[in-house]
Amino acid sequence: MKTEIVKSLDEVANAAWDAMAGDSFYSSHAWLAYQEKDPGVSVRYVLVHDGTGRLLTGLPVYLVTSEANGMYDPARLFPDLPEQPRSTVRTVLAGNRRGYANHIPPEGNLKARQDLVGQLVDAVGHIAAEEADGHAWWLYLKESDTESLLPYTTSSLPRLLAADCTISLPGNSFEDYLHSGSSSVRRQIRKDRQAFQAAGYTCSQRPLTQCWHDISPLIASHQRHHGEPGDPGHIRALIREQAETTGDAGMVHACHKDGRTVGCTLTYQTPTEVTSRAYGFDHRHPAHAAEYFELLYYRPMEAAYRTGASRLHLGIGTLRPKLRRGADVDLLWGLRTGPGPADDPAAARTHNDARWQTFAAEMGAAADRYKSRFLTTAL
Repeated sequence: MKTEIVKSLDEVANAAWDAMAGDSFYSSHAWLAYQEKDPGVSVRYVLVHDGTGRLLTGLPVYLVTSEANGMYDPARLFPDLPEQPRSTVRTVLAGNRRGYANHIPPEGNLKARQDLVGQLVDAVGHIAAEEADGHAWWLYLKESDTESLLPYTTSSLPRLLAADCTISLPGNSFEDYLHSGSSSVRRQIRKDRQAFQAAGYTCSQRPLTQCWHDISPLIASHQRHHGEPGDPGHIRALIREQAETTGDAGMVHACHKDGRTVGCTLTYQTPTEVTSRAYGFDHRHPAHAAEYFELLYYRPMEAAYRTGASRLHLGIGTLRPKLRRGADVDLLWGLRTGPGPADDPAAARTHNDARWQTFAAEMGAAADRYKSRFLTTAL
């Protein structure tokens, strides 16, 4: 195997990267190319090839001086850790930096995979030693990938970050999905769809490249409605950049009333998965007809069935409504590699307990099914 480090995805063929990256859009060449345009960070790509030159695995590594999103800033995620001198030390983030979905691309059997993980960790450590304080954070990993990194971590325990939701799509049609759920799930979905149909909306499905300017104010409106920053100009610039970079991967499901676009969901698709990325709604008008679920869940599901995709990725947060519509949950973790002693196990356990109690309260009776051994076992 040969490892190299490059500074731009322009040096990696789209097809080669996507074949290696698997089925998550957030690991795709298009999404990482969008992230590469962020002027607030610099990036390196670790590439591991076999003897024939085939790309076995690859990983983006971000060097962050200032992070606007607190959910990607270890100092804000883990305030119990010793504070770093922010003016002189950059944060190193290994893996995807946007989307709250990260993974280490698989390769071959368990031993081959661990060899590749070791190669990645060594290269990330080299970058971190040259560019920062030697430490690197790996954020929003599922349990299997977290397990692969345990031999290299300087964390006493993986830190619980979020709970990610995906709905599996059995069979060949939306009706197959509907009938795969419990009677209570079926009742909820039928109630949602009947309310939406009765509201008299017209609906459309269009490429993001054709309508980014129409949906940007709706996304900004929805963010402000929920107390989040929603500057229309900033949102417009982000959505335009996504449209220009990701091309035909973005698709928008929208509803219209009296000639106006009222609500929308931006989705992205791979051959096996549709990701609902962002929801928007004009909150000058009431949303009372299950618009959120129709646009964020049901219409993307129907689109997935039409193209042969088998999953709808809904992302983190709002667990109870997702579970009520048949979602499964993956807990997402963060840990640190690099030199130095492990952090305080009691502090890590306190952090994990608090996060788990929040998620368990949202999940209700389903929580026991998703409880991880990392919550009770020290490394």
